[in-house]
Amino acid sequence: MLKRLVRDGYVEMDNKRHVTLTEAGNQAAEAVLRRHRLTERFLVDMLGMQWHQVHEEACRLEHFISGAVEARVISNLHSPTTCPHGNPIPGQVPNARTYLKDNKAARLCNAAVGETVSILCISEVVEDEEALILYLHQKGLTPGMQLTFLGKKAAETQGTPEEVLLSVNGNEVAISWAAATKIWVLGTAFALRLK
Repeated sequence: MLKRLVRDGYVEMDNKRHVTLTEAGNQAAEAVLRRHRLTERFLVDMLGMQWHQVHEEACRLEHFISGAVEARVISNLHSPTTCPHGNPIPGQVPNARTYLKDNKAARLCNAAVGETVSILCISEVVEDEEALILYLHQKGLTPGMQLTFLGKKAAETQGTPEEVLLSVNGNEVAISWAAATKIWVLGTAFALRLK
């Protein structure tokens, strides 16, 4: 498979077998990602599915979308810029590769105590973790949601905190530290310090 991708100009492989995408490879990957995220948006916005249920369906459907159907979806959905999980749709934002940096996003776990932030997106890697997406949905942690970071709950042993405490719609919500590392937010002092 790698030899075929090298032959077709999608990847380069050095003598240590390190693989990197070429520009053609990046464009092909972004085309698949665009169809996937548009399919997710279509399933939520036009068919009424819940945001936490669409990833697997989109994985099945994305391969059957032609350029003409893609254009109609974009038109009928009024040029959406993100999928339901808040991740950028390539070709619909200035640069999908630098989206988090361009928006000065930070991980929720880096927010300061008492800070109010809004969720930009849930990390792309989480979309395959159906149980985690459902967990976030049940906690009310969806893209666009505003919340206040209340603090970290330490684990019994030294090291990484066990949970973070949040105020969501006036309710105290605890989520795992691992989940908090996969939520990107806007408005944190940490992100502003990175400017």
